Amino acid sequence: MKEVFKIARKEILTYVREERIALIILVPLVILPLLMNLPILLLARSYHEVENKQMVVAVQGVPLELHELLRQNRFTIRFSSEPSHEVREKLADVGIVYEDGRYTIYDSNRVMNLQPSAATERAKEVLQRYKEQVVLTRIQPRGLAPSDLEPFAIETKKAASEQEQAMGLLVLVIPMVVVGLVILGGHPVALEATVGEKEKATIEALLSAPIAPAKLLWGKGLAIFLVAVFTGTISSIGVLLGNLLLQHNLAGRVQALPENLQMQIGSLALAPADLLAIAITTLLLAFFIVAVMLAVGIFARSYREASIYFGPMDFLAFAPLAFFILLDYIKVQDWFFALPGLGVVLALDAIVKGNSSPWQLGLNWLSTLAYGVLALHLAYRNFQREDVVFRN
Repeated sequence: MKEVFKIARKEILTYVREERIALIILVPLVILPLLMNLPILLLARSYHEVENKQMVVAVQGVPLELHELLRQNRFTIRFSSEPSHEVREKLADVGIVYEDGRYTIYDSNRVMNLQPSAATERAKEVLQRYKEQVVLTRIQPRGLAPSDLEPFAIETKKAASEQEQAMGLLVLVIPMVVVGLVILGGHPVALEATVGEKEKATIEALLSAPIAPAKLLWGKGLAIFLVAVFTGTISSIGVLLGNLLLQHNLAGRVQALPENLQMQIGSLALAPADLLAIAITTLLLAFFIVAVMLAVGIFARSYREASIYFGPMDFLAFAPLAFFILLDYIKVQDWFFALPGLGVVLALDAIVKGNSSPWQLGLNWLSTLAYGVLALHLAYRNFQREDVVFRN
């Protein structure tokens, strides 16, 4: 085993020297949390500024009682014969027209933006309060109360598990980080350990050394495996540290966001058993990916060719995002968990949502292990074949 560890050490040191260890640690622990949390903080700042901003409303045919209510809610009134034109020309943030018993609100956002602007939302709230005042003045002389007009309440709740709701966006982020960075973390080492030996013309000297091909394969595979797992682990730690920072140190800024957006930020709500399941799934994924990289890397003739072969694995890194969008329209079957690569994404998604079953996880773990063993066998055969090793 000493030869295996020596080869692994040599590959890791080569990777660290070329990639710079400071950058390897800095990106996951600092830059990744910053990229995750900066948009949230900017959005919170935007909401805070909008909440206290004095806005301009162009009105036509609006009663005087509503004028006073608009002024109380930080609106500056601009009288206009065509409020829609005022909004289009950016002379007003929102327009309100009253005609034939109907209020029309003109929104400033473009057609492709389905969300109403902040000014429109505030105008709707003002009109709703004004509507309630008008209704109250009409029903009180008849001896009716507002509750008589609303005999029952309607409430909508998410059917998702409590764990999924508590996790928020971490339900998407954790699988993406684990799958994406395990794959991307192993890429440079795999390329350097396989096709890199060919391009530097060191493969002949390496194979002529008194080392069995199996030990050579295990040494290079161990190096790729350790770097891939390290990258995925340290990136996950960076994500969780960024989430904790957002939850505790920056909680005051986040409070400016609407309640539904605050809930989507989420927090780590995983049980120890879930963390263990994620760790096992990650290790098996790394084993499978490393075996495939070894088999493909030694077959390729150049970095360019190897990058083309590695392309489908890069798409797997974005599979969590695709599943996040499509799972609402797909009924997941148990056999999905046996699919190579995609089954791991489904397993991670089920674990973080608290919906995983022992049968599904067992199926995924056994199938991933089997795929890894097959890929490793192919890699071993490629290392033994001169027509593959010296293919250039």
